[in-house]
Amino acid sequence: MKIFSFLLLTLPPLAAAAGPVLIEYRDKPPYSYSEHGQPRGFLLDRTAEIFRLAKVQATFLEIPTKRLTADLQANRVLICSPGWYKLPEREAYARFSLAMHQDKPQVVLAGNHALTAVRAHKSLQSLLADTKLSMGVVDGASYGPELDRMITAMPRPAMRATVAPLQLAKMISARRADYMLIDQEDLTYLDQRREVTEAGLVRVDFADAPPGLKRYLMCSKRLDTATMERLNAAIRSLMPGLNP
Repeated sequence: MKIFSFLLLTLPPLAAAAGPVLIEYRDKPPYSYSEHGQPRGFLLDRTAEIFRLAKVQATFLEIPTKRLTADLQANRVLICSPGWYKLPEREAYARFSLAMHQDKPQVVLAGNHALTAVRAHKSLQSLLADTKLSMGVVDGASYGPELDRMITAMPRPAMRATVAPLQLAKMISARRADYMLIDQEDLTYLDQRREVTEAGLVRVDFADAPPGLKRYLMCSKRLDTATMERLNAAIRSLMPGLNP
């Protein structure tokens, strides 16, 4: 467990927002992770800039996802966590900022052994309906409401594995399943050392893949409205076109 404290700006007592806010983040490169004892990832950099512009103090802490969720549900301290999809079950125990990032559409990674069969499909919807091909998914992860519904409705249930995307890709390579969905940012990061392509996996894009989802700061409900408004103002300033 690693703790990093950033005093982003010291404010006069009357101007200070409630805080400091604990930024709990998960190990999810390239979005958020720790490297050489320091927080890294483009969404952590963006989060630091949002809090700096909002003039809110923040302390950064990397913890496991399950504990992060439990901390938010407990609502004992001021917590925000970057990079989450806004889902109804999460809105029951957390407050969400404006969108801070939008994903690109998910793509398919197909094993060489199944590439011809995967490419024979002209749409993602057709591929998911093919009972001769097996899809692998990261169990417990959300691919977004639309894709989650499509996966649940597949006539051949997906093979679910409680692993990280790279481990799932290796399972596809070992023919445990034929293909998987993957976030484009994840794929670029994972294949920096050609671990994916050298495992014999090939990217296949489908025009009917749903648009990428927006990601948000997910905060404990204890965070006051005034502080959230300051964070949202900073988000609008940094990414004016993301929240029309």
